[in-house]
Amino acid sequence: MSPPSANHVTSGIAADFVVDRVRRHESRNRGAYFAFQLDRPESVRIFDPAERGQHVECTCEEFRSSQVICIHIYWLFDGLNSALQTPRAPGTQQTVSPGDVLTQISALYGLIGSRLSLLPSLLGATRDEISSDTDDGMDAVDSPAFFDTRADQVRDMLSVFDTAILPEDYDPRNASTPAGNEQQGLYVPNNLPATIFQMAVRDEKVFESLRDVVTHDICANVHFSKLRTRAREAFARLDSYIENGPEDDAETAGHDIPQCATILRIIVDQICQFRDCRESSGPLSAPVKRRVAEILVEIFQEVCNRNEDVYYRIGWEREVANGEPDRNRNLYAYLIDDPPRSNSSTPNWMKDTFIIDRLGQMPADEWRHLIERLTSIVDQMRERMEDEDDPPLAYTKLERIIQEYTLEAFEPSSSSVQRRPTLSSHRQSQRRRFE
Repeated sequence: MSPPSANHVTSGIAADFVVDRVRRHESRNRGAYFAFQLDRPESVRIFDPAERGQHVECTCEEFRSSQVICIHIYWLFDGLNSALQTPRAPGTQQTVSPGDVLTQISALYGLIGSRLSLLPSLLGATRDEISSDTDDGMDAVDSPAFFDTRADQVRDMLSVFDTAILPEDYDPRNASTPAGNEQQGLYVPNNLPATIFQMAVRDEKVFESLRDVVTHDICANVHFSKLRTRAREAFARLDSYIENGPEDDAETAGHDIPQCATILRIIVDQICQFRDCRESSGPLSAPVKRRVAEILVEIFQEVCNRNEDVYYRIGWEREVANGEPDRNRNLYAYLIDDPPRSNSSTPNWMKDTFIIDRLGQMPADEWRHLIERLTSIVDQMRERMEDEDDPPLAYTKLERIIQEYTLEAFEPSSSSVQRRPTLSSHRQSQRRRFE
């Protein structure tokens, strides 16, 4: 790379940009793309590589006039790599070529979709860490606070009244709203939600009145319920695919085991990320936290119930790729018993032991009411285990979590001598404890 080009890369990486919002758009002529609106007129667009190949563009004058990678794209490329993969020391991207940018940023398209709502905060946190003079900034980015702006909180409250849309996707100012209404005052013609949005964002009294009615816990409960519904829909689409094969319906076409497993991992990550985000912006009540654990255990149990070759008795002809692993025919195997191996580019949320690692990170008070259910799941996994000498990692970890909780919950006091309960006697002990 020539010196001017290297300087161009350095300028982009060192730039002080901020992502205001990330949106996914569908264009009949141009296909699907993610638009990263910066805190200025420029917007960077990353197109679906399945439709447009490796195509990225920016609305800035430099890119429009010369079609060369601009500083906005370089900045976003470096930030996305840090936020979605492994944070790196400053300056390691200064020798990247334009071809590398297109290849690597297009490869992140799927990960962008899975972290869409968190990316503005993730990018901001990552840039702050990279610009730090300390070595601590090279560690993985912590969960960012998301509901910290007035607009985000209002969007969160108003999205409660929609049956499906999540807060991060909710936009009361829909496409039918004429441009420029923001400058015409609080009133948005023909759009009550947009008018309420403007009033709540700009007027403290309106905001407080709305918050009194739509509380922090209500928003969280509705949010987690929508994610639970999405998980159930993922299972339903898999069932439809198994029953009928590929269909013209875009919702079920190609919704096989790997696709369903990826969607479930994304949903689990969203549940846990937003639990942490909401907790950091305002304490959640104990019932809401317990509900999060219930949803996670429900998803885990449903996967355990699907420990079978789903294509064994299908009534349609399925094309089988050469060397297809057995896990691609069994959702339990794909997520729990024999998950695909990870590598250095695999994001952390795809590496952990499905759901069990997340439960292990939660305080026991949030899931102890599910101890009987978890014990039943361990028994179920044990009964279906082919090799007891080599159990799945999820089984080993879940059994350990139950044992540690049991020993702690029934630790004998110094004034009495009691026998510690074993895992096999755990059910009887728990019935006495929770009756």
